[in-house]
Amino acid sequence: MIQIKKEKLSAAIKKLKAIKVLVVGDAILDEYLFGEVTRISPEAPVPVVLIRNEKTTLGGAGNVIKNLSAIGVKTEFFAKSGTDSNSTVLINLLKNEGLSNEDIHIIQSKEIPTIIKSRIIATTQQICRIDREKIISLTKKEELQVLKKFTASLKSTQAVILSDYDKGFFSDKLISEMISNSVENQKIITVDPQVRHFFKYKNINLMTPNHHEAGLALGRKLITDRDIESAIFEIAKKLHSKSMMITRGDKGMSLLFEKKVHHIPTLAKEVFDVTGAGDTVISLYTAFRSAGLNDLESSMVANVGAGVVVEKLGASTVSLNELILNLEKRNLVL
Repeated sequence: MIQIKKEKLSAAIKKLKAIKVLVVGDAILDEYLFGEVTRISPEAPVPVVLIRNEKTTLGGAGNVIKNLSAIGVKTEFFAKSGTDSNSTVLINLLKNEGLSNEDIHIIQSKEIPTIIKSRIIATTQQICRIDREKIISLTKKEELQVLKKFTASLKSTQAVILSDYDKGFFSDKLISEMISNSVENQKIITVDPQVRHFFKYKNINLMTPNHHEAGLALGRKLITDRDIESAIFEIAKKLHSKSMMITRGDKGMSLLFEKKVHHIPTLAKEVFDVTGAGDTVISLYTAFRSAGLNDLESSMVANVGAGVVVEKLGASTVSLNELILNLEKRNLVL
């Protein structure tokens, strides 16, 4: 069993507050409607949910912001939204996570609504999700606007996360130029991909697809450890990346590190809700990699964090105290 030296972990944690990460991707609001079911509708054979409580949080790439903020890491956000009232909600939620006006680079467009995913939850069971979105790619003018601000912000940051939910923000040009600028400025760059752009993310530090996404990108199912190992080496070669990760749900994650694939088992006692777990993984990995841990150590921290959030309802985050407690509880700190 690989362990992290206590002194090294403590030093990394102390550095987190001095780190800034540029988060780029699709802005989404997650709306949760909590209620209870006591009867079936007389209009159709469907449950009637009496709403008792509701909550709106940052979803999509915004959930990466939440995860980084929860461990004290500063961020800037590059995204696109509508000009509707939900855009105001989005900006206010970002400010609640500590972002200033200068940290929020959101292109507002009358052509699209601000994307919102509404989840109806009866007791603890999600029974329905309603998506409101219109996917339109960035214009050439908007691309240039994003790239100009992104390049200027690179100077005062340590890392970049590209969070692709395939909602129209990323283009081949945007991906290529953001990566080349990040590499040129020697910044850590990580990607949570969607299949459409999967092999466009060349020369990055790490990609974190789940096994379904990786399998779709390669055109085959990934079931066994051998399947995963073969896929990791193939994807890493195509992306010209020394490290590569595939998350595997209840089987944990697999990481290519120093030319060897390490299988890291899940640490969750009970998987309650996997919503946003991928955001937790890429956030924690990127933050701790920027703070001085190596790829494998950062992945172990990310795996512990993911194990905590899947035991919570909705797209949740993990605190530093929870991370330290769970790392020590599982004897991962030496």
